[in-house]
Amino acid sequence: MPLDYSTPNRTTKSRQYKEYVRGPLPLKWFQRASTISRTAGVVGLIIWRDAYQKKLWGYDSQRRTSGHIKVTNQNCMKWGVCGNSKNTALRLMEEAGLIRLYTKRGRSPIVQIIDNELGGL
Repeated sequence: MPLDYSTPNRTTKSRQYKEYVRGPLPLKWFQRASTISRTAGVVGLIIWRDAYQKKLWGYDSQRRTSGHIKVTNQNCMKWGVCGNSKNTALRLMEEAGLIRLYTKRGRSPIVQIIDNELGGL
């Protein structure tokens, strides 16, 4: 029985994913978030994804900050993060100076990303 060494037919169309994370993503920011907890790293990824997706990332005087991003439980559950873990991670990230956190009882928290690494630009 002869072996078939022919190459499979390739299509010229490139891969197109329905969902992806757009960059560039600041490595030092994620390293700081990951030292807080694993959940903080995942929540940070969720926040950055939303910031790029909704075009909320830019300059604010001396530092680069994002617009206001709502962090919902439904969005976090897609990534395997429950509501209580999300809230804990967000509070710790605020204490570390990675985000500004705005909370109201019974509402999803609203976040602003702070990236001090690019403050000198």
